[in-house]
Amino acid sequence: MLLGELQNKDVVNVVDGGKLGRISDIDLDSTTGKINSITIKPQTRLANLFSSNNSVVVLWDKIVKIGDEVVIVNFNGYVK
Repeated sequence: MLLGELQNKDVVNVVDGGKLGRISDIDLDSTTGKINSITIKPQTRLANLFSSNNSVVVLWDKIVKIGDEVVIVNFNGYVK
């Protein structure tokens, strides 16, 4: 799967069923090539207007499932 394909999927939190946004970046381990985490950028206009750094970082092991249309994560953190 390509990064562009991941970026087109909505990220949904299994904890509350809420939509977190879309994947904006991936952190790779340069030695192993494995993905450490994904960065999620909310898709709301108001969030982008009032805050320049409202991204959420989710560790790769917190991804529950990557489906055809959504990525499901188990995220218990705080979303700005």
